[in-house]
Amino acid sequence: MLGSSAQGLDSTMALAQRLFKQNQFEQAIYFYERARFFSPQELEAPILFKMGECYRQSDQAETSLAYFDRAYFNSRDEKLKQEALLAKVQSLIQLKDFNLALAEIYAANPQEPLLQQRFHFYEGLCHYTQMNFEQSYHSFIAAAGADSSKVKELVSLYSDTSALFRPRPGLAKKLSFFLPGLGQFYAGDYRNGFNSLALNAAFIALTINVGLTYSTFDALLAVFPWLQRYYIGGTDKAKLIAKDKLLKNRQEFFLEVLEILENEKATASPEL
Repeated sequence: MLGSSAQGLDSTMALAQRLFKQNQFEQAIYFYERARFFSPQELEAPILFKMGECYRQSDQAETSLAYFDRAYFNSRDEKLKQEALLAKVQSLIQLKDFNLALAEIYAANPQEPLLQQRFHFYEGLCHYTQMNFEQSYHSFIAAAGADSSKVKELVSLYSDTSALFRPRPGLAKKLSFFLPGLGQFYAGDYRNGFNSLALNAAFIALTINVGLTYSTFDALLAVFPWLQRYYIGGTDKAKLIAKDKLLKNRQEFFLEVLEILENEKATASPEL
């Protein structure tokens, strides 16, 4: 009878594992739950961990948190405890709760060097997403571990962080107030810069022409509202263009970090 139960547990676990590998997480959860019901105490934590992974990878990060907590507190295996803590950090990052993720990271006590590097990577990711670039640098350096070539590449990359702060959206808007199109030029969008400059110049010329041909009142009444609309719209657009360019610069910089730390890459990408 005991042999039959063990065989049933083994086959249920095997089925759950296969479904998990096939990304059929809802079905995998069902069979993990069945296996947990019949499993001995020592398998409780590993099964809870796998169930948490199912929820996390099926975009139910908030639900996964409780399973990782239960896996942590039910496990006597220190490595599994740290893996559960790391998985919880990943879920918190998915939920964009970076402060709590950092709190969990600082509470961790991984003994294995590779696990330490993974924690440092997520620490750097949290700091980077919160635009604490100096702190992210130190975390990523720690994530590189003893690999001197990776450390050297990171030092070189972070030696020039100007792209992380430029273009400045507020400055782009001010420049376009000074001269239509100038903010777009500053942000590197020359096509929109020339369009804004030409359009505003055309409306200015039209306003002057109507004023000379008819009257200043006619020019202000008929043309000036359109000039004002495109002038103000151009300054707002310059700010948006600069903001998009700044975000792109930060994403590209982070991708370079990922390329350097290829072994510590996160499964989740930051929304900057």
